[in-house]
Amino acid sequence: MAQGNRILLVEDDLAVASLIADMLEDASYEVDGPYATLSEGVAALADHMPSGAVLDIHLRGSDVDLLADDLDSYAIPYVLCSGAGEHPMVEAHPQALFILKPDIGEKLLSALRHMLH
Repeated sequence: MAQGNRILLVEDDLAVASLIADMLEDASYEVDGPYATLSEGVAALADHMPSGAVLDIHLRGSDVDLLADDLDSYAIPYVLCSGAGEHPMVEAHPQALFILKPDIGEKLLSALRHMLH
């Protein structure tokens, strides 16, 4: 697992990505991203290991299952986010925390603090 406070952000909605990135930076995390596609997220993970990740479950054209599997293999904690309630991926990755996008705010920061410290 990587050390530090770098958070990989994979989110295809630019407005939501900007909100999350600003919130993370205000909380002293270093944001790697946002990346809008699965392939960009996988490439970013290969380039530099983050301390944790925030993943939108539904990206343009795909879900983030492969990236979640990669994070699992490196024991990197992550938060799954979705605006559409429960998703089978949440059950497939029980170690990940799940947050509905309307609840992003403090719940996301609290989840990251819990996972990384």
